[in-house]
Amino acid sequence: MPVAMESLDQDQPFRLALGRAAWWIPHPGRGRGAPPFNTTTTQNTNHLPGTSAEDTRKLSFSAALKDLLQNLSFHCYSKLVEPGRRIQERFFWFVFHITALSVLIAFLWGTYTNEQEALVTTMYHPMYPIWKVEFPAISVCSLNRISQRAAWQYAHKLSGKDPKQRNASHFYEQLKAFMYMYYDPSDLVDIDNALRFQSFLDKFDTGEEDLFFNTRKRMHILTPNCSDMFVSCRIAGRLFDCMDQFETTLTSHGYCCTFNYDGRYVNKRDFRQRYFGPDMGLVLTLKTDPSDNFYKINGHNGYPDPYSGGVAERVAETGFNTLLPVRAKIFETLPEARSMSQSVRKCLFENEMPWIFARHYTFSKCISACRAQSVVSLCECVPFSLPHRYIDGNEKRIYCTLQHLACLKRYEFKWLNVITSRENVTGLEHELQDALFCPLCLASCTETRYSVRGAMTLGLPTPNPTKGPARSNPGPRANNSYGPRFTPASGKVPSSSSAGTSPAELAVVRIYFAETHIQYFRQIIKSAWYETFSTIGNICGIIAGFSLIGICELLFFLAKQLWQACRAELRADLAHIHVQIRTQVAEPEAERPMKLFILP
Repeated sequence: MPVAMESLDQDQPFRLALGRAAWWIPHPGRGRGAPPFNTTTTQNTNHLPGTSAEDTRKLSFSAALKDLLQNLSFHCYSKLVEPGRRIQERFFWFVFHITALSVLIAFLWGTYTNEQEALVTTMYHPMYPIWKVEFPAISVCSLNRISQRAAWQYAHKLSGKDPKQRNASHFYEQLKAFMYMYYDPSDLVDIDNALRFQSFLDKFDTGEEDLFFNTRKRMHILTPNCSDMFVSCRIAGRLFDCMDQFETTLTSHGYCCTFNYDGRYVNKRDFRQRYFGPDMGLVLTLKTDPSDNFYKINGHNGYPDPYSGGVAERVAETGFNTLLPVRAKIFETLPEARSMSQSVRKCLFENEMPWIFARHYTFSKCISACRAQSVVSLCECVPFSLPHRYIDGNEKRIYCTLQHLACLKRYEFKWLNVITSRENVTGLEHELQDALFCPLCLASCTETRYSVRGAMTLGLPTPNPTKGPARSNPGPRANNSYGPRFTPASGKVPSSSSAGTSPAELAVVRIYFAETHIQYFRQIIKSAWYETFSTIGNICGIIAGFSLIGICELLFFLAKQLWQACRAELRADLAHIHVQIRTQVAEPEAERPMKLFILP
């Protein structure tokens, strides 16, 4: 038995010898020269001097690294130190491994950069039925923002409070000259007279419960009523009372009449109520009173406004039938993305800012809130069209008045240019500094996006008196009768002849879905952690032959070398301390000086 083992050792080539690293030693507790067979002890000890395991592991770093490369499970790294290889071959393998590592790093970096876009958009349903899509909110605003009748009443009220006994015509002219600036502060004609008029309002038009001139309350009174605009309303072919479904809300142009503000038309509907087609959508017959015109808006000022995104604005002209086909797309992000940081998924769910948006976050609302906070910070006032929840402590702030017009005009460019991330673009350095920066505003993770494309206008028919009187009962197409608004008590819609309203003062607006099916998109997580781990493992294995076992071997080698270096340093310090102690003990004790004590 011993003889067979000796012959096996002699026939085995040197390059296949077992390594001397700890993880390849069969029995780390005993020396390489102390196997269980006593007959081969002498031979093995002659081959490797030193019989203890500690002496076996005492290798220099270069020798340990050579031993690691010979036995590492990574592919072909043993070729670098394999005996018998010429220098040209070793150089070739060195260049080969350097190239492989470079390619590996490039692939891993590409994988890392691709994983930064953790969400990917896919088509979830290409033919999603339109009757499952929520109907958008519709706001109807009169271009005449101030009623002439309300302005005359307000002028008489100010005349009664004036200590100088000036008549109502004087205050009517003052209102006509300055009141429009609440909607369009860009035209500052006579700022001194405007400030004097505002001082009069602050002194004589402040309620007992108000600490300052309440612009919001006053503009609400001066705005034309919703009941003066509507003639009739119909949705899905059915008439309804306009005042029951429309409510007065704040919009970009102040107070307007809003349909579906609370989302009652959001839930799934019957197939017949899918609001598809011009006759099955929302059909509104509107009227205007030219004699009540006081000021018509031209700009877009207010919060939120069309510049914030998510708002489409169209003008319905009198005397025309305006068709507004709505096209919708749904973008949904799966709830699993909530575990990701906002900077990675680059979007916000609707309930992630409940203290500001009451669990209904949208990108448009966030931009409006950011712009409003900038107005409050720079001009120290709150625009009257701003919702209260956008500003903290708004009850302690004054509404913007005529005395703030100069400040509002100065920063108008800043508030019209909003950015959410800063990127250096050549030629736009000035705009980048002057723009409003809103870093907290991200896109909505889940939303329904509406667009109005393909809108058209058709002229309304003009009644011809030579063809006889108009029909008294227009039937189901009551919106083409152009009469006064629908009254539930009578159940009839009077004709235009009985109302005394000409078609030139009427406008018909049809808002409807233009498609029976829409596209439904979903954002899903691009790859889970185990998929990323598998991708990296495949790249490392194919290019460099790396494996998890080889990585563990390399980490063990580095940890072992570090431990041995620290241990050698500690031993050197202990040996130095022992030498110092022995030197002190070996030195003869010096003679001590004699001490003399004198006793009384």
